[in-house]
Amino acid sequence: MVSAVNIPMLSWAASLPWGLDFWDLFLSAGLFASVFTLIVAVFSQPGKVELSPQREVALATGHTDRRTVFEEPVLQPGMWLLLSVSHRLAIPRAKQWLGRTLVAAGSPNYYTAEEYLAVSMLGGLLAGCVLEAAHFLLTGAFSFVAIVIGFVAGMMLSLYRIHSSASTRIRAISKRLPYSLDLISLAMGAGATFTEAVRAVVQAEADDPFNVELRTTLAEIELGATRAEALQNLARRVPVELLRSIVASIIQAEQLGTPLADVLHSQAMLLRLQRSVRAENAAAVAGVRILIPGLLILMAVILAVFAPFIVKIIRGGLF
Repeated sequence: MVSAVNIPMLSWAASLPWGLDFWDLFLSAGLFASVFTLIVAVFSQPGKVELSPQREVALATGHTDRRTVFEEPVLQPGMWLLLSVSHRLAIPRAKQWLGRTLVAAGSPNYYTAEEYLAVSMLGGLLAGCVLEAAHFLLTGAFSFVAIVIGFVAGMMLSLYRIHSSASTRIRAISKRLPYSLDLISLAMGAGATFTEAVRAVVQAEADDPFNVELRTTLAEIELGATRAEALQNLARRVPVELLRSIVASIIQAEQLGTPLADVLHSQAMLLRLQRSVRAENAAAVAGVRILIPGLLILMAVILAVFAPFIVKIIRGGLF
């Protein structure tokens, strides 16, 4: 039975032109079909991405739309493929962290978590190609490990960059917060409403990170959100615990009828007091930490001074 099946198969394979084997032809056809399917799947996608809420607010307030790799016609099919991959990755906690980090960093280019993850993958692929090219030039051989290391390093570098940008921006907002509260309370004490006072503070220095967030809050109020909702969105965008307590105090003051200018002034004084306490604690900790390098320097000086005498003693005496 087996010989009856194999003999016709072997005779048919032997009759193929150019000396091709049946399995070579089969694998070549399968590889061609796979590549063709991949090309059709990539280039048949429209390449559209969803608008993030921050991007919708920016467009509604008259800002120009972004121009990123997702909008480039040449790179759009490949970025759509990476975006599809990032959407299918089952890492909800990592995506939530990345989304919060992007918002804290000021929503650069209004990326969503999946979009920035796709951009990180692109950076990882470029880093992997560069590392593989360097490895090939140095050794003359290909290495799959070099590609993997370059891909991981490129992605981690991209994620670290956005995390560092978010941390720097949050520190700048924390420093600016008490002064902005003082200005708002002074403007309200002069007869301005809360919205007018915030708008005056924003116009004074439009590029400040905290003023950018306040401008977004004003835009949300103008688009129909209540003041409490806009302030709660501000507290969610800026992960600063002090700002959350200030927003809670403002909402409570509105509910109880307490003068808002007095609440803002007291919160600004409390922020300055907390900053002074943190500065004193940092100075105390720095005084303890500086002992270790001081002792190392002292030991180095002692060894430099007494090293000749120690060497003479080891070799046979001082005289």
